[in-house]
Amino acid sequence: MKFFLTLTMLSMFIHSIESKYDVELEGDVKEWLAAVIGEPFPEGDFQAVLKDGTLLCRVMNVLVPGSVKKVYTSNLEFQQMANIDSFLNAARVKLTMPWSDLFTTVDLYLPANMAKVLLALTNVARKARKINNIRGIPALGPHMEHKQETRGGTR
Repeated sequence: MKFFLTLTMLSMFIHSIESKYDVELEGDVKEWLAAVIGEPFPEGDFQAVLKDGTLLCRVMNVLVPGSVKKVYTSNLEFQQMANIDSFLNAARVKLTMPWSDLFTTVDLYLPANMAKVLLALTNVARKARKINNIRGIPALGPHMEHKQETRGGTR
């Protein structure tokens, strides 16, 4: 009985994640990624295209040149996951993004939560536009506001 309840709860959780997936946002993210790398987004399923991490590493190297030193082109799972990790680490360190604004390797690779991947890529786009506005990074999502420092904290 306990096993059945666990599977039921897992099924409900997966359904709630899938119901949050925004197909229109996926199209916007594809356009943004294509604009950043300067070529059309590859044909195929969104998750399948991003799964090996190479496109994400290319994007990060455009946003912050040299931020991903090694990009693996192998079909080995651990190297593909290493590419995704490199993208996430560069976003965290070079774009100074909090982990809460990003996704996990599992979210994309399995895929466990593609809705979170879409949201995180939107967050990366907003942060890159805020930091690199001079370099003409295309817009995606609302503009990120600059916080004003005051004596008592931020406003």
